[in-house]
Amino acid sequence: MQKPSYTTIVVKIGTNALLTPQNTLDKGAIARLMRQIASFKKNKVKVTIVSSGAMACGRSRLGRRKSAVESVGERQLLAAVGQVELMLNYRAAAQQHQLIVAQVLATKEDFRTRDHYANMRYCFDALLREGVIPIVNENDVVAVEELMFTDNDQLAGLVASMIGADALIILSNIDGVFDRPIGEKGAELIKTFHPAKDMNRIRIGHKSSFGRGGMQAKLETAKLLSAQGITTHIANAGAADVLLRIQRGEAVGTTILPTHSHLSRTRRWLASSADHRCGSVAVDPGAGKALSADQPANLLPVGIRSLEGAFQKGDIVSVLDEKGTMIGIGMAAYNHSILAKCMGKRGHPPFIRADYFFPFLS
Repeated sequence: MQKPSYTTIVVKIGTNALLTPQNTLDKGAIARLMRQIASFKKNKVKVTIVSSGAMACGRSRLGRRKSAVESVGERQLLAAVGQVELMLNYRAAAQQHQLIVAQVLATKEDFRTRDHYANMRYCFDALLREGVIPIVNENDVVAVEELMFTDNDQLAGLVASMIGADALIILSNIDGVFDRPIGEKGAELIKTFHPAKDMNRIRIGHKSSFGRGGMQAKLETAKLLSAQGITTHIANAGAADVLLRIQRGEAVGTTILPTHSHLSRTRRWLASSADHRCGSVAVDPGAGKALSADQPANLLPVGIRSLEGAFQKGDIVSVLDEKGTMIGIGMAAYNHSILAKCMGKRGHPPFIRADYFFPFLS
């Protein structure tokens, strides 16, 4: 396997990978992680950590067991207490290597508009430029249901996209992606995964016990990053020197390959905006083909058959093909009432410019 030339990486570590068998924070796991990151820093590799575990730390600190259903208030309590504990342990481990860490807490709102997105990106740019290691987690203290990420895999993917990372390394308590549920007879580890052709040949059956995510969430994140030219690795956090071996090009865990080259910052923002769509347009076959090309064309009103939603200029809209399948998202150049008047007609300016369109993988 060829040696990866990663200069900017995001490392996401899951809750189960940070806990002891007694469900307390595993300080040794954090120490091992930070030792490897210190090696990266010596080689001028920029590293951002997305870390779960705050609520698990809060439960341990408060002596509470995990319940099947936790209220927003309970989540806020556990996160507020646990985030302090988590960051103190990261800071202590970092100080052993003369490294500085910073806490970054995020909600979906931080990715909602280009201004929000740019402000967050400026923060990361400043931290990484100064050699500081951002440690990111969802801000459960203020996040209500509609502002919550699906899981920290989704958050890690958004961060990797935002900073234009070369790779996202997802560390869990499993060895990678298997072709069938772990424990089932004959289950085999998939070492290299192609999102466009391998997604339908596996059966997912494993989900973490303490985190909200599972393998399906990890693969969805990897699929979205693949379309942006970002490689994803899924590996076991307990494997010896797992990060260093991945950087050396060893076949550790599962590698999800990129299907496109790196995107512009504008398209990366669009890729992160799928949850903020304000409407949709359906296009004819000709427009659909033009948008699905390697170099998408502008979407003109003449190629639009119908629209839904009261979107405004600058809003994100879904683009559907003639079968109703979403083929991408884009930024509206004008509002729904203007589009309604010129839809299906020639001689009008583009509704979505090619630079403001992000195609989805089928």
